[in-house]
Amino acid sequence: MLRVPKEYINRLPPSWLAVLGFLLVLVVGMLDYVTGAELSISIFYLIPIALSVVLVGRRTGICLSIFSAAVGLIADLWTGHPFSHPVVLYWNSGIQLGFYLIIVFMLSALTREYAHIARLNDDLQDTVSSLNKTQEELERKSQELTRSNAELERFAYVAAHDLRQPAIVAGAYLERLRRVATGALDANAEQCIRHAADALTRMEAMIRALLAYAKVGNSVKNMTLTDVSEIVQGALANLQVEIDTYSVAVTYDRLPTVPADQIQLLQVFQNLIGNSIKFRREEPPRIHISAEPQAREWVVAIADNGIGIAPEHSTAIFNIFQRVHDGEQYRGNGIGLAICKKIVENHGGRIWVEGSPGKGSTFKFTMPMR
Repeated sequence: MLRVPKEYINRLPPSWLAVLGFLLVLVVGMLDYVTGAELSISIFYLIPIALSVVLVGRRTGICLSIFSAAVGLIADLWTGHPFSHPVVLYWNSGIQLGFYLIIVFMLSALTREYAHIARLNDDLQDTVSSLNKTQEELERKSQELTRSNAELERFAYVAAHDLRQPAIVAGAYLERLRRVATGALDANAEQCIRHAADALTRMEAMIRALLAYAKVGNSVKNMTLTDVSEIVQGALANLQVEIDTYSVAVTYDRLPTVPADQIQLLQVFQNLIGNSIKFRREEPPRIHISAEPQAREWVVAIADNGIGIAPEHSTAIFNIFQRVHDGEQYRGNGIGLAICKKIVENHGGRIWVEGSPGKGSTFKFTMPMR
């Protein structure tokens, strides 16, 4: 159906359009009267009827249909048909009226459907336009965020690298001062030197941890199909000294093959297994590694029988330099779990911990199947 532009329709009020339709019917009726029996032009009554339905409404179309049937009947009666009885003329007019009304209702339904589709199309175009603008804005924000993260990583790496050298130099001079001044300083001065050296050692360790965190980055560069069982075996080999020292029993089920950066995934398992060994109880540590499919991802679990963790700390422990245990008893700088979180999220997964104090912990993280 041809869509009439609204600006053309709105130039005339509906009442004027209706009057114009009645005038057209009268013109057709006059032609019908003039031509008489030689030429039947009743079909032309449909022109104003159809226009009235499309431009004004169904009610006007019904009125014009009745008016057209009446005008056609009067024209036929006045003209006279030598081969038609008046009863036949009335019958024909009734049939024409029914035909006109059928056309009116069909055109009305089509017009409403077309108007509905046109509104839906307009709404869809508006929605698409809004989505395009939103997508462009999101892409711009994503580019800005990516650039900001890259700059932040470079800043953290450079800052940590530059800070490490002065810390090493200061530590060396403190050690030299301690050797040179042995016996010349009182106990209080020697204690101050030891505290300063310990502080520098801790600062250097934190700088090294910050460098390790910055090196992880925000993306995975060497994604390959990786057998998780082989990664676990590699992590256990790196931790063999601790495993032998504390009689650690490590078991694992059949583990899947997933797309991952092998070096980064090895770091995740080594950190998590190392944590299970570090935060142990008096009894020998027992660690079990399993994996189960859920939807389109694998959920890997590392369960231990260690000291556990309080639920209120289950989120904070993944923050950088965040520690919730006694620093004297459990050495560390609070960077291992932050690195695990960053690596897992770079692979499109998530990581969390379940457990309670004194009942062990279960660290879980997800890896996409594809």
